[in-house]
Formats: sequence, structure tokens, C-alpha cells
Amino acid sequence: MFSKNYFPQLTTKQLVTLAMLVALSVAVSKFSIPIIPQQLVFSLTFLVSTMIGAIGGPLYSFICLGLIDIVDSLSGGTSQFIIWWTLLEAAQGALYGIFFYGKALSWHAKKDWLYVSLATLTIMLVGTFIFTPLLIQIYYHTPISVQYLAGRWLKIFEIPFRIILTMLVMTQLQRLRDWRQLTNTSQK
Repeated sequence: MFSKNYFPQLTTKQLVTLAMLVALSVAVSKFSIPIIPQQLVFSLTFLVSTMIGAIGGPLYSFICLGLIDIVDSLSGGTSQFIIWWTLLEAAQGALYGIFFYGKALSWHAKKDWLYVSLATLTIMLVGTFIFTPLLIQIYYHTPISVQYLAGRWLKIFEIPFRIILTMLVMTQLQRLRDWRQLTNTSQK
């Protein structure tokens, strides 16, 4: 049913690394900057999600990002746990796994820049521009048009920032022998 690419056999080292990245993601999310409360937040958690996707593949990333959302909801002191946000985060985790699992990137390769751009655009389109506004409309009764007028459209300026940081971090990580072992990739 599942190919090895989507449900890889994890080593103990990979499992422990994923657990540490889940904890790191929860910690990093606490340093998010709300631009428009409950609607527009800037955070560096996408970098940790990319690392989780690179190590775990789509299914483990789905599980990890779902767990991150649950832990983040429970530790945030809010009583508003909504399963659809958890499923959205998990689906984004699967996308990170699809795009970054087993993928070696090079800072100097134009095709890698295009690849990361496509990955970033796809992940942000699904999460940031389509389903998050839809869920906010459903649960907070804020129309999608109002969300975009209020500033959701400003997230487009985050796209180049994400692309550059993803390329910077991932290409530097791939220089490390331990990272290449964790991700089963070779250095470009």
C-alpha cells in the first residue's frame, strides 16, 4: 500500500531527532509574532517543519506536525482545540515530506531554487491562503474578503523570505555528515 519513500523505516537516531524537532517546533512557535491576532502570525516554525519533512517523509511528517499542533494547543492555555487546524497542520507536514524527503539541495543550482519556490508556494497556498482563511471564516465568522483586506495578503511578502531561509538552512545542514545520514542524501 505505501512505498518505502512515503513510509520509511526509521532508525532510532531518526526517531529521536524527529522527537527533538517536534519539541523545537513547539518552542519556536512560542516566539511567533502576531501581526493581526488570530489571523496573521509570523513564525520561523516552517524551518523546523522542513527539517521534519526531510527526515520523516510525508507520513511521519503528517504525524509529527499533527502532534505539534495538539501539544501547542494544549500547552498554549487555550481551550479551543479544533481538529480541522490539526488536520491542516498535518496535511502541511505531508507536503513538507513530499517536497523535502530525500531531496538534496544546492545553493548554486537554479533548479533547486525553483523547486524550493514551488514547494513554498504550494505549502503556503494550501495552508496560508486557502484553508486557514476558510477555517477562520467558519470558526470566528470573519469573512475571507475581510481577512484579506485586513492584511492576510501581506503574507505574500513572506514567500521570498521563506525561500531564501529554506535554501540557506537546508544547504548548510546538508554539509553535515550526520544530517546526510539522517536524511539519506548525499552532498551536492
